[in-house]
Amino acid sequence: MQLNVYYLDDELDLCEIFTDFFESNEVKVTTFTCPKEAIKAIAANPPDLFFVDYRLPGTTGDLVAQALDPKIPKFLITGEISIVTTYSFVKVFGKPYKHDEVIKIMEPYLLRKTA
Repeated sequence: MQLNVYYLDDELDLCEIFTDFFESNEVKVTTFTCPKEAIKAIAANPPDLFFVDYRLPGTTGDLVAQALDPKIPKFLITGEISIVTTYSFVKVFGKPYKHDEVIKIMEPYLLRKTA
């Protein structure tokens, strides 16, 4: 069974890069550039993992995370050096993030899905 990963960033090229890096036979990546669409999709079909940018049109990654089921593991990816988040993310990544660092985050969740 595939690991279902969602990624929200208002920059389409970063969504495409995330998909190129991480989608595989074991990982299905779904990306969003609109926070409202992401929230709606997540409510209908919760992902196994959710990665979100901090600065989004009309909102922040913190507010998006707060609107979602607290059981979904959430990770913040941001280019902002000195942000203070109000949401307790599993991990906060800086942009540019390291490919291997994200893979290490996904691995235990992937093992649980395939066990």
